[in-house]
Amino acid sequence: MVFGMLTRRSLLTSVAAAGAATFVTPSLALAAPPGQSTPDGWLARLAAHRADVSAVFSDGTGRRFGHLPDRSLTIASAIKAVHLLAYTTAVAQGRLDPAEQVRVGDWDARHPYVGDGPVGAGSHLNALTYLGIPCDEHGVAKDPERRVPLRNIAETMIFFSDNAAADYLRARLGDGALRAAAARGGWSRPDVRMFGGEVLLLLFPEYCPPPGSPAVVRRAAGDALSNRFACDPSFRAQVLPRAAEKPPSTEAITAWSATTGHGSAAQLFGLHHEIATSRDRAAVLAQQILGTPLAAKRPPGSKALLYKGGNLPGYLVLGFDVLWPDRRPGTSTIFLKNSTQQDLQHAPVLMRLCVDALYLPDTFAALERALGH
Repeated sequence: MVFGMLTRRSLLTSVAAAGAATFVTPSLALAAPPGQSTPDGWLARLAAHRADVSAVFSDGTGRRFGHLPDRSLTIASAIKAVHLLAYTTAVAQGRLDPAEQVRVGDWDARHPYVGDGPVGAGSHLNALTYLGIPCDEHGVAKDPERRVPLRNIAETMIFFSDNAAADYLRARLGDGALRAAAARGGWSRPDVRMFGGEVLLLLFPEYCPPPGSPAVVRRAAGDALSNRFACDPSFRAQVLPRAAEKPPSTEAITAWSATTGHGSAAQLFGLHHEIATSRDRAAVLAQQILGTPLAAKRPPGSKALLYKGGNLPGYLVLGFDVLWPDRRPGTSTIFLKNSTQQDLQHAPVLMRLCVDALYLPDTFAALERALGH
């Protein structure tokens, strides 16, 4: 099972499967899958399965198209752009100090040991290792009294897509702050949930609300489990035995993936475009963090390439902005459902295609044609 991320170490060459799978599902079969190792292969893939794609592309010069932009789909870690803008807003308003020294044990309390990658290589483990904090194979700091600047938690939420960082910030900021951040881009009431809570619902299905329950009910159940894990050592002690003794089935993982947090290509586009076009301190701080991972890959002549994506079994989500010194930014968001292991393996090619479309008119037109517009 994976929550979408690119590790800072690998993002220049490959897409990590959001902390590569802890609970692995088999690839979904495509009818005669094209070779996605090339841009033309990806264009053929998208053209052959248009119903699986939702997207919005605007290059900042007047070219724009949307494909099923308002359809609600699993959004995975791409939602963390909301958490980031909420954090940078709090910093800009003086409500949070990025230099505040945070106890690592309080950050770890939002990491339920599993669900963010294989043992020994999860996203939280990678985040701690990047910061020079020794931890065990499950990504738990050996010294919970260590301190890190709050800014590092926000940064690793983007650089490594650390779920525990997102949950820590949500707990600190509150849902009102996240809703206000999303509203800047016209996104009303984003479907923010505790990532750790969603993992715990998968491991402990007895705490899930009945099938068909409203999303708000499921969100409350997951949030309650996340808080219980953070505060109740006796419950925390049950997690690893449950993961080992009763791992979720393929069917359970597939169903779970479809019922986690949702959003649309249009909503994510609005948020990215707001961050990219605004010049207030909160937006500029968010730009700096989103622009770090792919700084070496920004298009010629551009100021920055902003990125946050995500994936879960069967879903791949990408969001990009290209900032220019002399014109409006370009923004693209794309959601792919029924994604496969082949899609993830060749996701860097799709990423390059999406970025190229924001400054190369021929690539923009090719994507537009592939999606039937």
